Amino acid sequence: MSLALNDLLICCRQLEHDRATERRKEVEKFKRLIQDPETVQNLDKHSDSKQQKYLNWDAVFRFLQNYIKKETECLRTAKSNVSASTQTSRQKKMQEISSLVRYFIKCANKRAPRLKCQDLLNYVMDTVKDSSNGVTYGSDCSNILLKDILSVRKYWCEISQQQWLVQYLNIDGVFVKFRIVLCVLQAVSQTVTRDE
Repeated sequence: MSLALNDLLICCRQLEHDRATERRKEVEKFKRLIQDPETVQNLDKHSDSKQQKYLNWDAVFRFLQNYIKKETECLRTAKSNVSASTQTSRQKKMQEISSLVRYFIKCANKRAPRLKCQDLLNYVMDTVKDSSNGVTYGSDCSNILLKDILSVRKYWCEISQQQWLVQYLNIDGVFVKFRIVLCVLQAVSQTVTRDE
């Protein structure tokens, strides 16, 4: 394993640390490492080769999801009767967590779709199904769905017909039926085909 990937692996493990202060320290390092050219090159290479024994974008995404679960649980179990400024700082923390996910997806898929579509869909669906997360992370999940999943042609084929036809997504109180999205995508693909 390269030194750059080793640093990222250590950082990812620190994101899962039990102490919140340790996790917070690692977030900026994490952001820096997923932009480092050597790290990106190695993660791309390992993701493209589909070798599970090396650190790749999907493995890093799993670490990130564990971090989000820990932080969300920590914020959820914190005292509820606190000052307005504490409530504001908690809201800010939740926004930072949510924007970190979008940032990571952008970094991973910048050159080509490297993350598994199913993992992204599962993240969005699991996050929105949890009522306490739906309100907090709903708009970011909506953006991930629309901008990072449904806008990527490669992912269209990876979404099963069952997911298109059955799944409902409750985002900010608005129900989006995947069947409607499928019709829109079919119309767009027909338009693109005609234009070519």
